[in-house]
Amino acid sequence: MIRGMQDHALQLELPEQDQPGIWPWVIGTIAAVLLLINVIPLSEKIPHSLFNKAQSIISGANIEGALVSVDGRDLILSGTVSQTIDRDALVQTLNNIDGVRIVEDNMSSIDPEAIKRQAQQDFLTALSAVDTSQVAFEPGSVSLTEQSKTSLAQLVQLLRAYPQYRIRVAGHTDNTGRPEVNLRISKQRAQAVANYLLQRSVGRDQVIAQGYGATRPIASNEAAAGRARNRRIEINFID
Repeated sequence: MIRGMQDHALQLELPEQDQPGIWPWVIGTIAAVLLLINVIPLSEKIPHSLFNKAQSIISGANIEGALVSVDGRDLILSGTVSQTIDRDALVQTLNNIDGVRIVEDNMSSIDPEAIKRQAQQDFLTALSAVDTSQVAFEPGSVSLTEQSKTSLAQLVQLLRAYPQYRIRVAGHTDNTGRPEVNLRISKQRAQAVANYLLQRSVGRDQVIAQGYGATRPIASNEAAAGRARNRRIEINFID
């Protein structure tokens, strides 16, 4: 009897475990996309913000030649700056910007005074190479000869290349004639040379014209050759 009851015992069937649907994947994908939408603009804004802050500090300190770039949250300094700049102080200031991780100093230093001295020496060397002995005038006038313009063209190029320097155009004569006439002619000829330069885009403050008449001879006025040498235009550097 008992066995029969066992044979007819109630058989319970448990439901199979539900299989996960597609919705969790959809929701996860949407969440990841939303996260990227918010994170990417933020990651782009951070370097731009750091650059602006660093550039503002460099400009405010009036540090010429310093360049800055951003790699993530790192600042990279480059360019060429004066050796008088306190580079450690600049790096420390940039390090204090909120969000900066490191500051890499790749700048080069120069000596401004040494550069100025070298530039002046280069100018003087080039000026001495200009053959002013070829600068002459038509007989009895203050009009330059065509041959003069070749030498003066070299001078024009030099003054354009070095706008920070000035010259004096000095006019001289021999002692033939009255001193006051010689002085006037020397001034007019010096001014003619100056005008030639100024008319070719040389800076007005770069050229001074001065006439000395026969007061500064470089040869004897007793012979024709000496007088010819004394009738001259000289170009001198003004320190």
